Amino acid sequence: MAIPTFSNLKIRTKLISVTLFLVLLPLVCVAYLAIDRFGKALRQAAEEDLEHLVMNVYAMCQVQHEMLLMKVYSNLTVARETLFRDGLEIEILPGEEMVFDAVNELTNERYSANASMWKIGDIWLSRDNQFVDEVQRLVGGICTVFQRIEGDRLLRVSTNAVGKDSQRDIGTFIPPESPVAQAILNGRSYSGRAHILDDWHLMAYEPIKGHKGEVIGALSVGVKEESSFSLGDEIKRIKVGKTGYVYVMDSRGNLKIHPAREGENVMDSRDSAGFEYIRSMTERAVTLKEGEVGTIRYPWLNPELGEKKSREKINKYRYFDPWDWIIVAGTYEEEIYQSLHETERFILMVVIVGLGLVFFLTVALSKVLTGPIQELTEVTSRMADGDLSQRVEVRSGDEIGILGESFNKMITQIQTYTTSLEKMVEERTRDLKESREKHRELSRFLNSILDSATEYAIMALDVHGKIIEYNRGAEILFGWKKEEVLNKANVNITDIQENRDRGIQKEMSRRAITEGVCELEMDRLRKNGNTFPALTIVTANRGPSGEIIGFVEIVRDLTRRRHLEKELRETKEFLENIMESSVDGVVTTDLKGKVTYLNRAMEDMVKTPREEILGKHISLYYVKGIQEARKIMALLREKERAENYEIEGIRRDGQKLAIWCSLFLVRDQEEQIIGTAGIFKDVTEQKRLEAELKAAQAHLVEASKMRALGELVAGVAHELNNPLMASQTILHVIFKNLHDNCPNQDRLELVRKCNDRIEKIVEHLREFSRQTKPHLEPLDVNQAVRDALLITGQQLLDHNIMIVRNLTEDLPEVMGDSNQLEQVFLNLISNARDAMETIESPKELIVHSIQTEDLGSPSVLVSVKDTGVGIPEEDLDKVLEPFFTTKSVGKGTGLGLSLCFGIVEAHGGRLEIKSQPGKGTEVRVLLPVIEKKIG
Repeated sequence: MAIPTFSNLKIRTKLISVTLFLVLLPLVCVAYLAIDRFGKALRQAAEEDLEHLVMNVYAMCQVQHEMLLMKVYSNLTVARETLFRDGLEIEILPGEEMVFDAVNELTNERYSANASMWKIGDIWLSRDNQFVDEVQRLVGGICTVFQRIEGDRLLRVSTNAVGKDSQRDIGTFIPPESPVAQAILNGRSYSGRAHILDDWHLMAYEPIKGHKGEVIGALSVGVKEESSFSLGDEIKRIKVGKTGYVYVMDSRGNLKIHPAREGENVMDSRDSAGFEYIRSMTERAVTLKEGEVGTIRYPWLNPELGEKKSREKINKYRYFDPWDWIIVAGTYEEEIYQSLHETERFILMVVIVGLGLVFFLTVALSKVLTGPIQELTEVTSRMADGDLSQRVEVRSGDEIGILGESFNKMITQIQTYTTSLEKMVEERTRDLKESREKHRELSRFLNSILDSATEYAIMALDVHGKIIEYNRGAEILFGWKKEEVLNKANVNITDIQENRDRGIQKEMSRRAITEGVCELEMDRLRKNGNTFPALTIVTANRGPSGEIIGFVEIVRDLTRRRHLEKELRETKEFLENIMESSVDGVVTTDLKGKVTYLNRAMEDMVKTPREEILGKHISLYYVKGIQEARKIMALLREKERAENYEIEGIRRDGQKLAIWCSLFLVRDQEEQIIGTAGIFKDVTEQKRLEAELKAAQAHLVEASKMRALGELVAGVAHELNNPLMASQTILHVIFKNLHDNCPNQDRLELVRKCNDRIEKIVEHLREFSRQTKPHLEPLDVNQAVRDALLITGQQLLDHNIMIVRNLTEDLPEVMGDSNQLEQVFLNLISNARDAMETIESPKELIVHSIQTEDLGSPSVLVSVKDTGVGIPEEDLDKVLEPFFTTKSVGKGTGLGLSLCFGIVEAHGGRLEIKSQPGKGTEVRVLLPVIEKKIG
């Protein structure tokens, strides 16, 4: 074998070195690319873990929200059925309006607004809380009635929402630019969050329509979002890496759930470079598409832990719009990329070592023969194929031998590093398995939430209606086991045949897609063939790109509620029939005294329709008004009830009523006073008959007295008449025998005149004492006046009363009984005398008569006027009543004016009384004159 020359050997050595370099370099590059690709896979897997964590928390929130939304719509259904029970419609009373100092709930601007009064059946809706309080007792939460007013504003006219000042939030309004108002005014329902009284509520609204289908207002219910924060503890327990965690904030930067800083506002937080990363994250979060998860990286320095150099952080986040939540999961990148960084350092070290070896071998191989290099090339080739067990056989201690040994060491190190890399891959694979196990545990947790809702049947459906999820509540409600229907049956098996024929499931799916949610009450079918009424709510389930991937159907059994509603209706109708059949009036009021119920008998009693009384204060129907109402309430609070309590009521036409009442307090189940109730018995007629009976009895007594008086007067007149006749006879004889110019002639003439006056008085007493029936005949009323003054004249003078007599002569005659008319004037003169008995000023009785017209007919007027004490204004309406008197005890029976009134009225005339306290009284008697016949 020829020995190569130095130059040939050098060239061959260089060729061998170049060949070795070209073989080793691709191997290093391939290893680097493989490890780099694996590093990218690890980085992607780590970030996907963060995304899955955010998505799992998002799913928890979504399930909780759907359960809360189902509660809200259930409450709205109860409120609607309570409002429109028995098929009633809202009645608008345009003639009765309320004025509100209305407040814009968005801008707090104030306006003056007018709203018509609303009522439905017997219940007032405007500024009356009976309906909203009843809904709160049934289902809890907030209930509000809105009225559409000028400018398409929705004004709160009734609500059970109570503010910090313990006042109901009545008078605020939703402006027309609000999404709520726009949906309602277009006839659509609306649901969403609202910040009411310092708390977030999930609200549902639906329009209230008039009889023509126009939107006249809205009905809303709300549930406090307390249940959403029950997830807080679960979220706080989630850890990301060594120091990372999951937290929740709203779009304004307020931390809702956080391990250490819950409740703080971090909107202005900056990273170590001064970048407002929270603000950027909130602005980006609300614009994310459905299913999209946002990512943000920023440097962070925590001086509290003694850090002097910032580290890169990574956050994954997603926006949950129904609660305005931004769900964030984050940690330091070095924690999730730690294994990746170790691998990159290892690769860098391998590359450096490999390049060093290549450089060393290139220099060394330039001095050796190509044989060992060829062997080395073959070993390298096998190693590049993946066989790292290959070794170079070292035959000498020269440079080639050293290169072989070094190459063997390099292969050993590569094999060691590869083994370490495989172990790291196994550990990372194990971590991924643990992460998947945690994901499965979270899924089991969510399934347990579904199964715990045993009162609701919850089913997940694919786009064709096949059941792909079926909770424990569905098994109880429908009767099919989960294994019988899951991925086997269509949801149509729970529908009755009529609904199947109508394609009800397709219709609900269509509405869920277009409207977001479909709520419907209908009959459903159990496995045993029985049907039952149910409330069904269907929502659409969308994929990451917004496409429809299925539906969620929630069903609740309404059998018990329907039964309770029927019992409530029947009981209410039974009690109302009893109330309406009562002959006595029945009334109930609230604590403010406003009438909440009355029966037909009460309507008839006060002659006022029921709709005009309901909502009015009960004191309007008492003569003494609010004073009487307060007196009754004080009595009831002291004694709980009152029987045979007498009050004076008033009818619509102003007529007064005498009423006996049985009154008592009304309490609720908690023994709290909620109002009053009373049974009213009209005893006006009974009182009138009793008064007439007393008057008749008194009249009999008075007639008996008058009869005795007449007999006495007749006897006295007879006894006086005998000596009077003797006196007259003697005077006649004396005058006959009296000579002219007798000095006693004038004195005897005076005696004769006195005897004539006595004779007239005696004759008048005899006429007055005769017990004859009234006899109407034409007479001059002035004669009756003169006869009365003849009897009472001396009495008046004895009381220092000056008589002013202005009697018009030649008055037309009237039809009357002279004795009865004389009795009238005697009573009037006697009353005038008594009225002037105690006064110090001059006493004067003025009697005059004239011809006049009364109500267009010719009449004679006789006036008796005194200057006495007068009659108080409040007593003027009572002086003609029997037994009413202003005189002291023993001086009057109270029948004088009553008898005068009866006599004048029997003569077809009228009796008028005018009086001023301290100035005197005038009584005017008007009698019709006799009509002259023409012919």
